[in-house]
Amino acid sequence: MRHVAPRPRSIGSAEGRTALYAAELAAFDGTDLEEPRGHRQARRLALAVTGGGWWPGPDVQVRPTRADAGSSSCRSTGTAGSPIEIRLATPQTTVATVAHELAHALAGPHHGHDPVFRRAYLDLITVITNSDTLARRRSLHVDQLSDAFRAAGLVAGDREWPAPPDVLGGPIAL
Repeated sequence: MRHVAPRPRSIGSAEGRTALYAAELAAFDGTDLEEPRGHRQARRLALAVTGGGWWPGPDVQVRPTRADAGSSSCRSTGTAGSPIEIRLATPQTTVATVAHELAHALAGPHHGHDPVFRRAYLDLITVITNSDTLARRRSLHVDQLSDAFRAAGLVAGDREWPAPPDVLGGPIAL
């Protein structure tokens, strides 16, 4: 029987979004990237990334969602040049969710879960999991996510920002 590669998913489709969420689950379920950290720690993580030397994206504000909200979001707050607002739901105060929402901020919320977003997501996982020299993961989680994207037929696009440096400095506590 001949192996046929999965067909790439369309950019904004519900099918593509579902495939992305399944890829996240395949890559990170059962890892410490999926452990809830609480709003304070998740916010500190996001600010450490956006305040670090590499962050090429816009200013970001991180806030909790309403108490009854079940999902997190990333939105433009209005005019060009204004900060991006990330709202984190309590059950989603995880490293993986912070990386996911920061990827929306970096790619631009208008990209949805398209290939540019997926490239940003891989870059954010690289930065978050390799900044702390004592807990450096090298390419472990990046490879897991990249493999999960490939298995789901999701392609990462070209980056529209500088690549993260090979060696990152300054601790980001996971």
